[in-house]
Amino acid sequence: MRVARSVQIVRPGLALLAMSGMSACATLPRNGPTGAQITKDASKRNDIGFQIVDIAPDNIAGLSTVDMPGGALATLAAEGNVDTLGAGDVLSIEIYEVGASLFGGRANLATGGTSVSGDPAPSASGETVGDGGIVVDRNGEITVPYIGTISVGGLTTAQVQRLIVAGLHGKSQSPQVIVTLRRNVSNTVVVMGAVTNPRRVPLTLARERLLDVIADTGGITRTAQTGTSTATGTGPQDEIVRFTRRGRTVEQPLDTILSGSPDDLVLLGGDRIELIRQPRTFTVFGAIDRISQIPFESSTLTLAEALARAGGPNDGRADPRSVFVFRLPPGMTPVAATQAQDPTMPAAVPVKPIAYRIDMQSAQNYFLAQRFVMHDKDVIYIANASANQPLKLVQALGQLFSPILAVQNATR
Repeated sequence: MRVARSVQIVRPGLALLAMSGMSACATLPRNGPTGAQITKDASKRNDIGFQIVDIAPDNIAGLSTVDMPGGALATLAAEGNVDTLGAGDVLSIEIYEVGASLFGGRANLATGGTSVSGDPAPSASGETVGDGGIVVDRNGEITVPYIGTISVGGLTTAQVQRLIVAGLHGKSQSPQVIVTLRRNVSNTVVVMGAVTNPRRVPLTLARERLLDVIADTGGITRTAQTGTSTATGTGPQDEIVRFTRRGRTVEQPLDTILSGSPDDLVLLGGDRIELIRQPRTFTVFGAIDRISQIPFESSTLTLAEALARAGGPNDGRADPRSVFVFRLPPGMTPVAATQAQDPTMPAAVPVKPIAYRIDMQSAQNYFLAQRFVMHDKDVIYIANASANQPLKLVQALGQLFSPILAVQNATR
């Protein structure tokens, strides 16, 4: 009779425990939804209008292509000279004369000047006009003794030489003039940002290109090459070139610029080049050992590689049939400019976000995961298995009753 009574007492307790356990399953903490809950949210609780697309053999071709954003820099291509003078340039002017001279009577050149090579020139006297050089003023003009003001902006040094010779005609006997550019200011480009030696680079008649001056400034910095944290990324695939010319600015990834291509622009004076580090990363959530943000560290990254870098699903908690890649749309449809001009046009419709789903319990999907290409700022979510909640309840009850059982065992 005692045994039967004990059973009768235990059974109501077990029933109460089972009922409380069933209700507790819905309230236990979790780190994310199950695959079924995500599917339900897509059909009912979906304010942003995202849709679920299964990764399959019939659509993998479109998901395995990489859109390389090239050609932006080529739109800034322009013709121009790099040997013309402008404001701020510093000139060196040497004037040589024979016989009675205007410039050779000074003490330092009274016995006859020197030639360009430095050899004596006993039959001619010469003088360097302006020992510190002559600066082209903001109006593009210089002043030469016995000639006056000369407009040199936009001219070459050879053209300036001819102007000075013409200005000395009738004043000096057979004048010879050599004009050299002592300091180049107007025909320079500024290179800044994530380069080893940011500075102003003078251009020459060799016609330097974009990649030439990046190399001349030491290339990308060591920090950009090695990264400083798990979310920094490495190498030129994470460098953006911001190029400004004549008031227009475009951006393009550094690793899409091929040497000698139209994007490798021939530089002009006044160009500004800035290298900006923009690491491409993806984030992993859900039934994994550690939530993390991971850099691509390569030009392309597949879903299989991304899952491997994240450590893969947790065997005890994950549902391998429900692996999602959440991807935001690239932007609005290109009607904003027209709409600004015509307010009667309908508002632009944004592209809907997509949650790509793959079943990793299917053998063929491992091949598809090797072709699916990740995009910058994609979010991988590995769904929790439905059996996780009862398992968590059992673990919670075990932690609750284990002290009581330990005391009972100790008192026996």
